[in-house]
Amino acid sequence: MKPEIELIHYAIENELIDALDYDYAFNRLQTVLGWPMPYTPYEKDATPAQSVDTLLNPILNKALETGKIPRDTTQERDLFEAYLMDVFTPHPSAIQNRFESLERVSSEKATNDFYHRSKKSNYIKTSRIAKNLFYTVKSSYGDLHITINKSKPEKDPKAIATKKHKEDAYPQCLLCKENVGYYGHLSHPGRSNHRVIKVMLNQEPFYFQYSPYVYYNEHAIVFHENHIPMKITEKTFKRLFDFVDRFPHYFLGSNAALPIVGGSILNHEHYQGGRADFPIDHAQSFHKETYKAMSFELLNWPLSVLRIKGTKREALLDIAESFRRYFMNHGDESLNLIAKTDTHHNALTPILRKHPDESYTLLLALRNNRTSKAYPDGIFHPHPDKHHIKKENIGLIEVMGLAILPARLETAFDEIEQYLKGEKKTFEGIEPHKDWIQQTLEKKTGSDSLETLIRQEAGKVFIEALEDCGLYKQNASDKKKFKALLKGFLQWHSN
Repeated sequence: MKPEIELIHYAIENELIDALDYDYAFNRLQTVLGWPMPYTPYEKDATPAQSVDTLLNPILNKALETGKIPRDTTQERDLFEAYLMDVFTPHPSAIQNRFESLERVSSEKATNDFYHRSKKSNYIKTSRIAKNLFYTVKSSYGDLHITINKSKPEKDPKAIATKKHKEDAYPQCLLCKENVGYYGHLSHPGRSNHRVIKVMLNQEPFYFQYSPYVYYNEHAIVFHENHIPMKITEKTFKRLFDFVDRFPHYFLGSNAALPIVGGSILNHEHYQGGRADFPIDHAQSFHKETYKAMSFELLNWPLSVLRIKGTKREALLDIAESFRRYFMNHGDESLNLIAKTDTHHNALTPILRKHPDESYTLLLALRNNRTSKAYPDGIFHPHPDKHHIKKENIGLIEVMGLAILPARLETAFDEIEQYLKGEKKTFEGIEPHKDWIQQTLEKKTGSDSLETLIRQEAGKVFIEALEDCGLYKQNASDKKKFKALLKGFLQWHSN
């Protein structure tokens, strides 16, 4: 069976289309590809290849030969591939109607179906994501998760902070709803087979989609209908609660809305969520308070995190917004923590979960984006001695204990291993890692396999990078000051 015909069978088998759509899909595919295909009647029991990539590769190779794909690059192939898979992706209205119909049964059934379709249409490139490296590192904070991300390029924090969009750009950014069905170009990924679900949060129009990179299970993105900049306000907490009330099997959180401590997209209001457990969910606390039937915990965690638990939505909304207003003006010069100079520096990274017993857990990670001569990239940002491992912003996902390290490290780790074995005689190509190799790795060789040693020690560097981001360090003096912040807030709120 020709791969083009097998691809149609794959789409039917995975319920992207119905068997009744076979002839239509055959004709559409023939038009998109631009070459004639001998007609083969639909065979119900034909077994398609298991991997969509197995089917797509020869088709894409032929599209390259015939000029449908102008250049043999990953970007050009991806653009045409998304256009090709759009043949088997229902119109946005059909996706929306199906989601809402399934949601009347259960919200979990609706998200399961949408996630399945996003993977099977190859919008989520599962085979490419599977190449990412993943391991765990033990620490005093518990086991933290490390990934070396091979499916997305590393971003420079300064480039993120200065990133502008052209007023006449279309779509204005990668999150805008206008990406649905957009072919893309060399500086904008293909979104032909991209679909989103409209949801109302705080009586405002938002859209729900999955990340094409899925750093964790069912990695969802929820973005505002309008291209407006990120902000953490009272509205933020209402939106988070609306979402988890509607999808209680998902968490939802927001990056801080400031450069350096925010995420990689600050010019479009959005949140990240999904169905996943993170190391921070198992973090122990070093201090607890109870106030108005809510518990307040200060976590034993690299960053400074307040965990609030309760069952009353309105009480939690009130306390969250009160803490935001209180912290926005909080400073401690002994810690280099200054809330405002010519601009505001304090920010929060909020993360919310709803549990089967109808209770909520709200995490508030305290952030500050001030810089200094000693730390021009950020006082509470990974310091320069960690940049060989982690230079990018520490965003929501990493706050929760999942490191997303750049792809360059895979090659670097291999070369470092060769150096430690004596097979590589110089630091050529691994110069940024020289001090780390000499001060740490060379002293520990022989204690474990070199591959394990390098990965574990890199994970420890990431943990130290997270500690750099903590406003209150994990020492007795700073813990006392963190406790004083919480007590001061509770007293202020009760007045």
